[in-house]
Amino acid sequence: MSTFALISDLHSNLEAMEAVLNRISQLGVQEIVCLGDVVGYGADPLKVTQMVMQRCKWTLQGNHDWGLFHELDDFNPLAREALFFTRAQLKPAFLRPARKAAWEFLRNLPDRMQDHGFAFFHGSPRDPVMEYVLKSDGFLEPDKMQQLFALLDRPCFVGHTHWPGVHGPDYRFTQATDEQREFKLQGPCIVNVGSVGQPRDGDPRASFAVVNGDRVEIHRVPYDFRRTQAKILAAGLHPALAERLARGK
Repeated sequence: MSTFALISDLHSNLEAMEAVLNRISQLGVQEIVCLGDVVGYGADPLKVTQMVMQRCKWTLQGNHDWGLFHELDDFNPLAREALFFTRAQLKPAFLRPARKAAWEFLRNLPDRMQDHGFAFFHGSPRDPVMEYVLKSDGFLEPDKMQQLFALLDRPCFVGHTHWPGVHGPDYRFTQATDEQREFKLQGPCIVNVGSVGQPRDGDPRASFAVVNGDRVEIHRVPYDFRRTQAKILAAGLHPALAERLARGK
């Protein structure tokens, strides 16, 4: 029976990453995989990338990881600003081999993976890097969901929306909560593992998932977001990127 942890959307949040890795160790889970967006928004892109390189079996390319190396016309102003900061922090420099290693790692990330009998994407089965599978798609976009599920013959895992929960075969989204955080993996479904570094479901605690056989459990971990906020402000990034961490939105 396979047991492994899934993390996603770390967004250069070192304090959240440390808290999640500590909890995964406490649970006795050895294997960790990452669904992307290692960087973006936060103030610690190098340290977070190094932790991912050291601890994760494999890592996918998220849209912010992609944006590190491409034009940013489709990113909102706050995301663009943070990625310009991230480029300055990570771009290879003379006598800084750690930056070069992190830069090349992020440049060469795959956009999808199959492992343990499951499929993994940052965004969606149709567009692995950029497309959101929103919680509202189950009732607002049935044609979209039909197309996505037509590409699946097994459970798949995604991130990107920063909102943990599961789209079942009826396309409806069940949000993960403290009262309902375990789900059975049976047939095609889309599991969103939530965000380590920037939750947006109204809960500021970091989110990650653990798969144990045919079940997945969403975990929430508090962390010192005030320290993260102070680093974001000290780095000269937009105050909104700090403020939202307290609200989980």
